Amino acid sequence: MNSSFALLWCVRGSSVVSVSLAVVISAVCAMESAEGVGPEASKKGIGASANLSAPDNLGEPAFDEARSDSGSLSKVAPNRPDQIKGKMSETAEQEPESKLIWPPTKGDLLRLYVEQRLSARRIAKLYDLKYASEKTAESTVLYHLKRKGIERRDPAEHIRKVTEEMVDEWVKRYERGESLKQIAGSQVSPVTVFTHMKRRGLQLRDKIEAQIEAVSKYERRPFTGDRLDKAYLTGLRYGDLNVVRHGRAIRVRLSTTRPAMAELFESLFSPYAHVSKYPRRAKLAGYEWSLESDLNDGFQFLLFKPTIGELETLSKDEVIAFLAGLFDAEGSVYLHNKRGRRNPEVFYSNTEPDLLAYVAAGLRMMGLNPKLTWIDQRLNRNGIEGASRIGRVLLFRFREVQEFLRALPLRHPEKAAKSKLVLGVNYRASESEHWEFVDIWEKLSAQIASDRDAFVQSARRAIESKTRIGI
Repeated sequence: MNSSFALLWCVRGSSVVSVSLAVVISAVCAMESAEGVGPEASKKGIGASANLSAPDNLGEPAFDEARSDSGSLSKVAPNRPDQIKGKMSETAEQEPESKLIWPPTKGDLLRLYVEQRLSARRIAKLYDLKYASEKTAESTVLYHLKRKGIERRDPAEHIRKVTEEMVDEWVKRYERGESLKQIAGSQVSPVTVFTHMKRRGLQLRDKIEAQIEAVSKYERRPFTGDRLDKAYLTGLRYGDLNVVRHGRAIRVRLSTTRPAMAELFESLFSPYAHVSKYPRRAKLAGYEWSLESDLNDGFQFLLFKPTIGELETLSKDEVIAFLAGLFDAEGSVYLHNKRGRRNPEVFYSNTEPDLLAYVAAGLRMMGLNPKLTWIDQRLNRNGIEGASRIGRVLLFRFREVQEFLRALPLRHPEKAAKSKLVLGVNYRASESEHWEFVDIWEKLSAQIASDRDAFVQSARRAIESKTRIGI
């Protein structure tokens, strides 16, 4: 009890009135443990207190003189009142964490994640979550943050500052019609963009207006409604075009290794909407270009291929326009060895019997005599597997080939060039005139092949360039 009295007296002498009784008792127990219990220990404790009260010792630590043979009491209890206060505050800070109970409350998560800015992984450790990996425990905490409606911090906000130049660019992009999410990308959060926009006093679009603006980055003009253009595009749709609905737009797509086909696509759709072009890998040629355009709702007729019954309702000039579009997609003009000469022939190729039968009927309506044949294709051909049959509707008579090419409004640059060459030669041409025609044909074919190879290589280089810079 003498030790207790001495300690209480010396602490009061140091004017520390706010020390809790629990801390005092703890210090007393530590002193008794260090000094031993008995009369001598009591005397030493009183002596230490008496020394503290002397004027020349006012600046010395309260327990500095209380020593024993086993060591200094200062190693067991804090030496100064301010140290005692610090220890108490540390204990107070740790108390809430020791009382955390899973599942977490919103208040606890706000305090730990928002106020104390602890990471999800650190919070998982405070809750002593036991999972196979720390990542799983971290994800569990993040799930509860989301469930409680607590927004996640920007993971890189501590290493990145938003500059005025960045905000200037954001404003320009927003005014061009991009959404907050598009502007934010992977660099910042949309909330960060929103906050800086509001600070600039920018008038933000409402949600519906923003959605419309986002899918209307480029102007989309309505289809002219020309019935022959519609018939031509329908024929092209049966061939190479892929068409889907994309939001409010009608998206048309095409993949090709031929620059002439890409030129045709752009000439057809660029008057109505923006045309995008990007490279991709391909089975047959290794590389190719894909083109796509988001069109006005007036192009809905391209979404579905009309049935043969619907095609049979077309007028004669619409049938010819349809056959022209289908030939630009699926047709071919070539020279065939015949009786010592090389004469032009044309054919359509497709795997749909009903379509080819309709094509043959259309050609007969034009006064021509087509021949329909079927070929069994190899199981493995240029990387394509599986047996199939492909049909051909063929015109092989010289005069009929010319009549066909003269009647069809072809738009494919390669086929239009070949058509012009065939129409310029006379059936009864002399030997020298014939072989001059063949020589011009072969040069044109060589140029077409060279342009195709360069087009494919440009796709390859574009892909390799993106790979190098990590896009």
